[in-house]
Amino acid sequence: MNQPGQNLGQPALDWGSYLDLLISERGSLAAVAAHLAAQRGFTESTESIERGLRRLRARTSHDGGVWGRRVLRVFGLPSSVHDRIRWMGQYHSRFSDLPTSLCLELIRPWCRPPISASTSRIWLHLGLGSIALRQRDRDTAAEHIAQAAAVGLQAPLAARIELALVRSFLVSLRDDAAGLRLLEEAEALLEGGPLSAADRACLTARLIDQQAYRLNKPRDGSPPDHRMAHALYSAIPTQNAPPFALCRRENGLGWSRLRLGDQAAAVVHARASVAHAGDSGSMRLRAMALNLLAVVLEGEAASDARRRAVGIARRLEDEALQVRLTR
Repeated sequence: MNQPGQNLGQPALDWGSYLDLLISERGSLAAVAAHLAAQRGFTESTESIERGLRRLRARTSHDGGVWGRRVLRVFGLPSSVHDRIRWMGQYHSRFSDLPTSLCLELIRPWCRPPISASTSRIWLHLGLGSIALRQRDRDTAAEHIAQAAAVGLQAPLAARIELALVRSFLVSLRDDAAGLRLLEEAEALLEGGPLSAADRACLTARLIDQQAYRLNKPRDGSPPDHRMAHALYSAIPTQNAPPFALCRRENGLGWSRLRLGDQAAAVVHARASVAHAGDSGSMRLRAMALNLLAVVLEGEAASDARRRAVGIARRLEDEALQVRLTR
């Protein structure tokens, strides 16, 4: 399997390399065919299925035809491939810490069958939607998010939560009530179902961040509730939490304490946020944390923090973040 970003223009995964991965997992082409035969109630012989798989393996066209659909339906994508695609689609992964031009180079080779014919394509559209948002291209982002939503209940739980959070952000720009309903959907999905501890912590922190933002900056004309926002951020768990979640927690607490008039506490939270961003290796989070530090500090220290934050955003080619930091 070619690594993404290398030999650009070549497929990151084609039908031949997909079958090679299945064979390496099952031990032989005959074992793959035998499993397919069993799943289909032995309505076809193993030999007939093997011949079909050999034809699929040699296909150079994008369409995998009947056998491509059957294999994907039974086996899905190999876990190594699915994990790579998920990494490119999750906002809280370090994929979003790469320059947007590099993100596009990495993700585009994967946007073809067999991946685009599987339910894992939801991660591709989520990743492309996130890149479009960083480029301040909301129309393109909306198109990709709509295609991600079309996958529906077949998508993994983590992807459905990711989708609800991103859709809430987009929809809230024109319909605040609809955006709130999507946040409630994300919260309900988080309450049940299997998730890794790291994903649960990061998704919870992101949910709370979007909920608290509404309290700090309500769009419906109601007065802000900084105390409730502070309480929400305080509820983000800290025990065994990944640095992403801890950074979000400290950043949110810092802004809330600042708005409540406690600048000294805001400085403590801002410095903690910068430290957690460094621990996570996330330059994007570091820029956000430095932005808070620039607000709570004074004089040359504030100017220096601002310059560093804006410099990071420029190197990441993140137009949305640049606008946010220079607003």
